[in-house]
Amino acid sequence: MERSLADLVVFDVIPLARTALKETAELTAAVQGLAREVQQLTTELGEGELPEARKLLSVLLSQLGCPWERR
Repeated sequence: MERSLADLVVFDVIPLARTALKETAELTAAVQGLAREVQQLTTELGEGELPEARKLLSVLLSQLGCPWERR
């Protein structure tokens, strides 16, 4: 049995479009959350967290007997 164009739109195209819109909204929210996290990390690094992390990493590596090279 052949389906009409209206049936195709109602039963196939519209559900597909709804799913695509929902997934796009979820992806947009995830990307916005990631952008907030990156901004927070950038702010923390700008406030001097990076040098402190490097010092801690250097101490840890030296305690483990690993050479630490500054690059």
